[in-house]
Amino acid sequence: MDHLARRFLEGDTENRDLYINGILLKDRTSLESLNKKFNDYLFRISLCSYIKKSIVFASIDLRKKESTIREKEGLYLNTLDENFDEEKINTIPDASVNFEEEIYADKEYLNLCEIFTDRNILKAIHNLTERQKQIVYECIVKDKKDHLVAKELGISKQSVNKIKNTALNKLRKQIGGE
Repeated sequence: MDHLARRFLEGDTENRDLYINGILLKDRTSLESLNKKFNDYLFRISLCSYIKKSIVFASIDLRKKESTIREKEGLYLNTLDENFDEEKINTIPDASVNFEEEIYADKEYLNLCEIFTDRNILKAIHNLTERQKQIVYECIVKDKKDHLVAKELGISKQSVNKIKNTALNKLRKQIGGE
């Protein structure tokens, strides 16, 4: 309270004169006037402090409400533009396609003519058994590991490896490779 009284007296020369007349010279009217002015000064300080605190708490509450709304609304069409620090409307749908998955997608009918264009390779593949074709396709074309193919076909990893190596050797011989 002492610092408030000092600021009250330093701020206005009339207040200082009232203080000298009321406290030191014991003038009753100056003392009443000083008391009234000091109470008005305290009221203005309290009112300003109340308004300031109300604004601060209202902004904190508003920030919390906005945060909860943003958490609830997972998909916002508007996005924040970092360059201008304002929202912009994002209306472009994300229809990304993974072409690798499209190419390797399982198909009921396997047409090797779509994969290979060389006639010698197609003839060599045609001479393989259905099981050899299937394992070569899964292991070589789709690049699956032997143990995964074995699990899918219900056979051992060694069987997959043996069938794959037999098929590749057969293909090498027919194509004329080493």
